[in-house]
Amino acid sequence: MASRKRTAQPHRVTMKDVARHAGVSQPTVSFVLNDRRDVSVAEETRTRVWEAAKELNFQPNRAAQSLRSNRSYTVGVIADRLVSQPYAGHIVLGVQQAVQEAGYVCFVVETAQTSDGGKAAVANLVQQGVAGLVYAAPGPEDVAPVAGADDVPTVFVNCYPPGDAPAVTVLADEYQGGLDVAAAVFAAGHTRVAFLGGPEQDYACRERKRGFDDAATAAGIALDDVPVRFGNYQVGSGHDLATAILTEDPPTAIVCGNDRMAVGALMAAQSLGLRCPEDISIVGFDDQPDLADQMHPPLTTVALPHQQMGFEAGTLLLAERQQPGRHLVPCEYVPRNSLGAPRTPPTPEDTE
Repeated sequence: MASRKRTAQPHRVTMKDVARHAGVSQPTVSFVLNDRRDVSVAEETRTRVWEAAKELNFQPNRAAQSLRSNRSYTVGVIADRLVSQPYAGHIVLGVQQAVQEAGYVCFVVETAQTSDGGKAAVANLVQQGVAGLVYAAPGPEDVAPVAGADDVPTVFVNCYPPGDAPAVTVLADEYQGGLDVAAAVFAAGHTRVAFLGGPEQDYACRERKRGFDDAATAAGIALDDVPVRFGNYQVGSGHDLATAILTEDPPTAIVCGNDRMAVGALMAAQSLGLRCPEDISIVGFDDQPDLADQMHPPLTTVALPHQQMGFEAGTLLLAERQQPGRHLVPCEYVPRNSLGAPRTPPTPEDTE
């Protein structure tokens, strides 16, 4: 009977291989790759070790490292109604990109679909010694941290703990976004501008309105002359508020609290026989995928930096020293065709 030939298994690169390639001892490789800063290793040697590891495509055995160092290489992402969102879900992607570069993996717990709000899953992560927790939500709001995780490094992204509890928090710079889009409207020549916001006490609405107010003041517009209405961020709300504004004392431009309200405002304008941007300019906020750029005309808006927010949160989570406070990530103004110059009123010569 012919003997079976055993298939050769690919050789796993070890620290011994890296040490041989770099011309150093194996303990030195261990100190460098495990970032042991308490051990003196020359920077030139550290560089040589990292280059050797990269050339050999060395993959560290995280399970063995965890056992030796009693250190976890898992980061828990506690997501509340986030994974199902078509754009806010990019926060998780950003966190993954940040921590994976450092050799960590993400474990995502979506709390909205669990009977206990995800408490059991989070408690399990904490019991296993997770390296850190990232709380994330689809919009800036209060999120209560899970009890018993006080000693675990924690970062809040697009949310914050209740009250004034000190925490590392990453938020979009809603104020700067509101300032930029309103400034663009005033720069286009509009002086009669309405503001249609979301819920008046909502954090994002307040910050966007604050940016709008500062842009109006800088343009010499009296805030008392600006029509302001508050709604609920939905298409119907934008439609109803815009209909009322446009049938009273029509402005030449409307700044909306988000893209969905801008869509409603655009529908209201069209139902009244107004063209955008020839008769009325309409701008939004969020740059919601498959919505803002698909409208006719495409919406001028502000892009929320969800992925960059997640990356910032992951980076802060793994930082040697955490910095409690709010870390703001800039929003990007996105010019499109829904914003134009105000229509010039007809002159007496035009009517002759």
